Amino acid sequence: SSGINAEYGGTVKAYGSGSSKTYLSDAWTVIMLSLLLFNIPKENPLQGTLLWKAPSGKKFHRSEMMLDMATVMAKTPWDVIVLLGGGYALASGCKTSGLSAWLGDSFMFLENQKPFVIALVISALVACLTEVASNTASTTLLMPILASISRKLQLNPLYLMITGTISASLAFCLPSATGPNALVFSFKEIKVIDMLRTGVFMNGLSVLVVVIGMSTWGSSILGLTDEFPDWAKNVDPVIGS
Repeated sequence: SSGINAEYGGTVKAYGSGSSKTYLSDAWTVIMLSLLLFNIPKENPLQGTLLWKAPSGKKFHRSEMMLDMATVMAKTPWDVIVLLGGGYALASGCKTSGLSAWLGDSFMFLENQKPFVIALVISALVACLTEVASNTASTTLLMPILASISRKLQLNPLYLMITGTISASLAFCLPSATGPNALVFSFKEIKVIDMLRTGVFMNGLSVLVVVIGMSTWGSSILGLTDEFPDWAKNVDPVIGS
């Protein structure tokens, strides 16, 4: 959903957007809380003083804070941060270089097809891509492409983008597709061909479930129509926050 909002930032307005006033972004909340953790001691600073009697025999380390830089460097998932940042950079490059528009043009053969058929093709392609790329990287890369395809085909962008986002989780065929697959494969009880046999069936069935669900109750709940919505006509899909 964050990727969809990033592509059409004017659709789902964040806190403070659409106003002439300048507000702090959500990142400031995280930064301020982190700075507080660097300055809050682990122990009660009043214990052992005249204001707070300390238990006998207990030693306090008032110099130790709840968070220190050594812990941050050791515990921060840098691989995830690089993955997310790289994914956004890759998606931005796709749009800037014109790759998104080119791929959108390459799907013009679907122009006269029903939305169900278009979503089925998109869902199947995303399900194949996510077998060799992470879910996050797949969705980050595909959001501007799906937005461009929707504009070219004059189809509601949310219909294809939500379908593509859900389909990016259909990683059932390869050990490298997702973490749980790799964990199961590490026990050496099954082979890659075993995962492929089951995964292909699960992927095909899941693609049908996703597309049928989005074409029926999903579209009904979200109020999606086959027409290109007015809010997307004057919005240029960009990578934002």
